Order: sequence, then C-alpha cells, then structure tokens
Amino acid sequence: MRLAVPAAFCLLTLAQGQTPVFRATTNLQSIAVRVTDKHGVAVQDLSAADFSLFENGRRQKIAFFAAEGQPVSLVILLDASRSMEFGGKLERARALLAPLTRGNRPEDEIFLVPFTDQIASFEPLTMEQRLRPPRASPPGNRGSALYDALASALCHLRTAANVQRAVVVVTDGVDQHSRLKLEQLTELVRSSSAQIFTVGLYNKVERQVYWRRHGTVTIAGLREIDNPVTVFRRLAKESGAESFFPSSDQDFQKALDRISERLQTQYTLAYYPARIDTVRRIEVKVGRKGIDVSARDSVGSGIADGGVHFEGAGCTISPRDHPYPWESHVTSTASSPVIYQENFSDPRSGWPDRRFDLVNHLAAYYSKEGYEVYRRCADCMLSGKATRGVVTVTGDAAVAAYGPWWNNFRASATIEGKWTDGASSVGLVFDFMEDGYYALLLPKPQKDKVSFQLVRGRWNGERSDLVPRRDLVPAEGRGKLHRLGVESVNGRIRLWVDDRYAGIVQDAQLRYGLVGFGAFGNARMIVHQLRVEALP
Repeated sequence: MRLAVPAAFCLLTLAQGQTPVFRATTNLQSIAVRVTDKHGVAVQDLSAADFSLFENGRRQKIAFFAAEGQPVSLVILLDASRSMEFGGKLERARALLAPLTRGNRPEDEIFLVPFTDQIASFEPLTMEQRLRPPRASPPGNRGSALYDALASALCHLRTAANVQRAVVVVTDGVDQHSRLKLEQLTELVRSSSAQIFTVGLYNKVERQVYWRRHGTVTIAGLREIDNPVTVFRRLAKESGAESFFPSSDQDFQKALDRISERLQTQYTLAYYPARIDTVRRIEVKVGRKGIDVSARDSVGSGIADGGVHFEGAGCTISPRDHPYPWESHVTSTASSPVIYQENFSDPRSGWPDRRFDLVNHLAAYYSKEGYEVYRRCADCMLSGKATRGVVTVTGDAAVAAYGPWWNNFRASATIEGKWTDGASSVGLVFDFMEDGYYALLLPKPQKDKVSFQLVRGRWNGERSDLVPRRDLVPAEGRGKLHRLGVESVNGRIRLWVDDRYAGIVQDAQLRYGLVGFGAFGNARMIVHQLRVEALP
C-alpha cells in the first residue's frame, strides 16, 4: 500500500496538571521545537503564548501545545552488519545505548530494531527489556539497507502511542542495498513528523574521505554511493534533529546524552495546514530576546504519499514498486530459484558506470562491445592498502561487482582480455564482500598458452594463491574470447576455463557475496555475457 499522510493528534483535554488525551486525525501537523539561551541551555518555562508558527510566511493558529518532559515514541535503528562486529563495536554500541532504551518515563514507547540488508521486527520493548535489551538480529547480513530501514521506521511510527516521535540511527556503514533512493526517503521524511537523529561511527580514514567529498563516494566494486556525512546532515536538517560523528566511545556517549536531553526538553506545536499535498516552509518564533529556536524548516511533500510504497498491510518496502535494477534480469526454474543473466546491453541494469579515473587510473563502464573494466598502473605492486567502505582500488586491481548476493552458486562469464605487461591478469571475481574476494584470473598469455590462477584477496592488501599460475593441458590458445566458470558450494570451489574442468579447492574463509570482474595490473577486459544461478 502507499504510505498515508502521518497520523497527527488532536488535543481533547488541556486542563492544568492533567495528562493530554489525543485522538488521531489525518491533517494535524506537529513540529518539535528546541529553545536554548545564549549558553546553549534549554529554556523550559515557555507557554503556548510565547510561540508564533508560520507556514509559507502566514501565521498559523497553534491547535496543540506540549511543554518539555512529554513521553516519546522512539525507534533505535542499530546497524548489525558484519563491520559492526569487528573489534566488538556492536556490543559496545548496545551497552552505550542502555540509557536511551531505558527511556525517562513509563509512558515512553521504545523500539530497538537491528538492521542489515533486512530489518528485524518492530515490537516495543517491555519494561524488563528496556533495562536488559535483547540481542536479536535480522536474518540478513549483507551490508546496510539504511534508507529502507528508516522508511520502515517512519511507517511504523504512524501508529505510535505518543505525539513526540523520533528515530535514532547508529551505523558504521553506508547505504548499499536499499530499494529506495535518497530523494524518495527525503520526501518521506518531510511527510513525517518524526525527528531523525543520526550517529555515524566512522574510523579516521573514512572520516577523512567523507569530509573531503561532497555528494558521492566510491566503495569497493567501483560503485558510487551517497556520501553518508552529507546524507545524515540532510536527514537531520529536514526533520529538525541533529547528526553526530563520534570518534570514541566517550564521544558516542555524549551524542546519546545530547539526544536524550533534547527529547526531554523540546516543545511540541501542532496546527491544521490548509493543504497537505505540497512542501510548505515552516518558521517558529519565540517572543523573547537572546534565545535560539531550532525546528524543521519544511513539512509535506509535493509527491503523493512521499512516493514510497509498502508491501501489503506492513511496512516492508514493496519490491514490485521499488525493484533493484538487476531484478529485471532474474528468472527462476524448477532446479534453481534465482538465475541472473546479463548481456550488458542496457546501462540501466545498474552495474557501476564509472568513466576513467585520473587519480587511480581505473574505469568500469558499458560500451558498444559489452561491459569494460580497465586498470592502468605505472608501478603496480602485488599488494596495496585499502579500507572497508571507501575502497576504489584493490591493490593493483580495478574490480566491478553488482547484482544479487550469492551463497551457493554456479557462475559463468564470457570475457575478452587485453593485457599490457607480464604482470597483468583479468578474470571473474566472486564472494566479493567487505571481508575480501576470490578471483579466477587469466594472466597475460605466454606463447599463446592459456593459463589461469585462483587467488583470495583481502582489503588490507593481502593476496593468497589458492591455485598458483597453471597452464591448461593441452596448452592451446583460444583467441581473444574465453569462458570462465565457477561453482562454489559450502566452501568447495570448482573451476572451469574454456569449458575445461580446471580443478577443485576447499576454502571457506569467504562464504557469500557478489559476482563481478577484475582487471589486475595494466589490463583491460570486456565482458560479453554473465550467468549466475543459485544452488542448494
């Protein structure tokens, strides 16, 4: 179903000392407002008469007012992807979140929702769980679908028990797997009354990269994704909240304390807008000198229902209305539930389309001949340094990967290699993920012989030869086109080169990931066909 306009609230009882009683309506717009003095201290003695609310420059009648200390409906979205497990980061985050999960009032409604590429169920914590939050994790673990998780949280908050609503996102990653685009999520945020507080747990190298860039950054696989720093600041601004980028556990705790303090000292105003199907500018003023007023500066959406569709009666993003680009290339049979075939004739199918990079001398793009992956390296080393989440080059390689994630699978590809020096290789990359990758490579031919090797690479620059360079027998050339095949089942890897069985390796260090292509050293490759099918 489409997302409806968020249910707001109408005050039935406003007597002094009484608890407000609300009934749901469909067009009452609420605004969270923070008021501070020149020292940044919250001003907590204001009444409704002190506030003026303007929409598109026209003063509005305040239909509802609530002072500080009101109960909150809060969703805490906790990234549970593999990167959060490194160094015990996930467990430390859970521990530091404890004061936020406890809340401040019995009437608080708290949801602790882990997410990866999927999202856990939305169930409010019981009073006992608020003191000892459960450690449940979502079923997926293939990176972060942050935009989809946020959209689901906003959807669930439509029926929240309290007028004050907020989402706190804690993540160390970037959005890689969402069906929604940033603009769609932004429209949804404007349509919601909830605030979005974001906490990005990035290391020093990642922060340097994100602060240096603006709109997008390049991650492993040559994919361009939204810069999370830009995204978090935008979402916080649109919802009248704040974004944080702590560099230590102490900074993280300060950020959470700041969020908790803000939720307890905000005022809530609400009014009845004349229209709800447009974006309207909002301004809140307070009739006192020497104070600062913080609130969202716009509400509503020019797109019906924010342009976001949910599945059935739930809050799962609709695959039909928001498909991944590769899903149009997926079929199924009685023997395999997922078969992905790509001939690279349509640039809209979603593979990285990155033209020549003058800094790293690499590229991956659609061409008239097929899909090209290119790497030029003047002084290539067989190892290199890369960092999870911000990789543009894997040592001496350009790697492009996309499509479904695979566990047990069979893949084949027809490629054309163009080598420059003796250290060059091109080939099929698989189980490509944040831990590393496997690559079935064709080195530059020597005396028209066809050779191959299987390597396991890591983002710290390590590379292991699982099958050292080996000539096919009989040693015959095959011209420019070669067909590579891989079958990976529970750590058992079988190899084919030019339809000849090339051996078997047992290695379970990488167990799932993307399929893609890599050009190592001074090399260029053209991919003509790719077929991957899921196996039991």
